[in-house]
Amino acid sequence: MRDPWATADSPRCEDCPLSMLDAYLGTAAGQLIGQTIDLDFALQAGVTVSLRDITYPEFLLLRLLSEERNKFQEEEMKKATRRHGR
Repeated sequence: MRDPWATADSPRCEDCPLSMLDAYLGTAAGQLIGQTIDLDFALQAGVTVSLRDITYPEFLLLRLLSEERNKFQEEEMKKATRRHGR
């Protein structure tokens, strides 16, 4: 927050990234992202879904989410390896 006297209970400024994220998640595109994250959770929990059950944009977002998850896991493994000197 820009206000040096702001507390955790103070409202966010308009330029706050969290305010912008909240605004975006309220749009149709943002809602699609939320739905895709929910769908990914269901798939991770073992729910079976065919390609006929999802839209192409959902499929693309699931693929992107999977790629980013894989990158994150690889980065975490590299960090762990460096920490342990292997």
